[in-house]
Amino acid sequence: MMTPQQDSDEPLVFEIDGRKIKSVKDFYRQIGRAVNGRGGYFGENLDALADCLRGGFGTPENRPFVFEWQHSDVSERHLTDELRGQRSFFDTVVAVFADADVPLRLS
Repeated sequence: MMTPQQDSDEPLVFEIDGRKIKSVKDFYRQIGRAVNGRGGYFGENLDALADCLRGGFGTPENRPFVFEWQHSDVSERHLTDELRGQRSFFDTVVAVFADADVPLRLS
């Protein structure tokens, strides 16, 4: 987790460790930790995630930010089993980031 500086042009990078994500609950726990530190909260459903990505809930309102989902292939395997309609939970999360216009780097 990094502390945002006011009005910086450099994007703040939040890192998610995909090796620790084996369920939907793990995803929310890891994104909360990435943004707000150990035990940090970042919502527990897709609507809360979308709200948080708008800025101001641990993410900066006055600075660009990106998320880097490290080892995303590991968590994708687990989250593909968690289907939401016709789309996996993993694909749904990626779509939420795209809808919020927040860069998500999968590595």
